[in-house]
Amino acid sequence: MKRSPLLLLITLLSCSLMAKEYAPLSTQTLDSQPVNSQGKVTYLKFWATWCSYCIEEMPLLERSYEQANGGYQVIAVNIGFNQSERGVRAFLNKHQYQFPTIFDASGEITQQFKVLGTPQHILIDEHGQEIYRSALFTDELKTLLETYQGGN
Repeated sequence: MKRSPLLLLITLLSCSLMAKEYAPLSTQTLDSQPVNSQGKVTYLKFWATWCSYCIEEMPLLERSYEQANGGYQVIAVNIGFNQSERGVRAFLNKHQYQFPTIFDASGEITQQFKVLGTPQHILIDEHGQEIYRSALFTDELKTLLETYQGGN
């Protein structure tokens, strides 16, 4: 089926009009390290220790963190619901995960990014525009992250 240029233009415009923009995320990790998304491509993963899909995808998140090479930053956001900081730390330590992790005890960050369930993957550009969102780690997300990877 052949697509008309006008239909393609309308589709592109509607997608760009629906793009979400977020205020910069500025907080601290569980290790008291500062985190700021302003001016940086940022990959956020919202998760919980009781979420089986979240747990299954954690090695992919760690690999993304290791492969970023300064091209983007990875931030794991534990949603804090039915969680404790101590339990989250124990989980991360047990598996030796190194990615920066935020504990969202108040739910403020989860609400800011309009997350309704876990897992939730959100990729935002350096201006806070949402580039991609999905419930699972997809091939499309992997490809997008590869395009943002820094030097080897």
